[in-house]
Amino acid sequence: MKYQGRLVLLFMSLLTSFIFGVLSDGLTPLFFMFAIVHAIVSWLFGSWYDKSSYFSYHDPLTGVYNRRFAYTVLEKKFHRAEKLKQSVGIIAFDIDEFKAINDSYGHGYGDYVLKEITRIVKRITRKEDILIRWGGDEFLLLLIGRDKAATEKFINDLNDSMKKICSRQYVKEENIYITLSVGYSLFPEDTKNLYQLITIADERMYEVKHGKKSS
Repeated sequence: MKYQGRLVLLFMSLLTSFIFGVLSDGLTPLFFMFAIVHAIVSWLFGSWYDKSSYFSYHDPLTGVYNRRFAYTVLEKKFHRAEKLKQSVGIIAFDIDEFKAINDSYGHGYGDYVLKEITRIVKRITRKEDILIRWGGDEFLLLLIGRDKAATEKFINDLNDSMKKICSRQYVKEENIYITLSVGYSLFPEDTKNLYQLITIADERMYEVKHGKKSS
């Protein structure tokens, strides 16, 4: 979490106290007490601002970006990649039978699974990639500068990593293996429109999910 709000308000508080001290007749103990209290209050208000700013764009459970962030920032990232003629991959994925997991083992275990998945995804992504909790157990991942082969390799790595999530450290009686349904789309191969890319990736994800249920 950034300290922007805290630092700005603290600087303004110290500047105000300095100006007041210069213009006043003398620096009394009361003035110093006022300056200290004013600085503490400014820091606390700045902390509240920083937290509000952080959680307006981050999911409170997993710490990854939320859907609101996607609508405000993804388009800028996409257009920048387009201008630099970089390939872009959109990956949509969700957890298979997540409702059954919650119903059988409780929402605490469901939360654990969500946090573990985001931890694994962040470990295998790069700094420029953007992970978003799209809603519920569905996630969206923007991959900058990856072609089809690199995107498919990433998906394979992601699916392999899911095998490491089991319930031993949470539900001791048995192992629960988590699987994902994953769909992806590519710029410019599939479309040159960001929102159409998201739609295509989402549709392909559901095709994979329905294929699992029918098999």
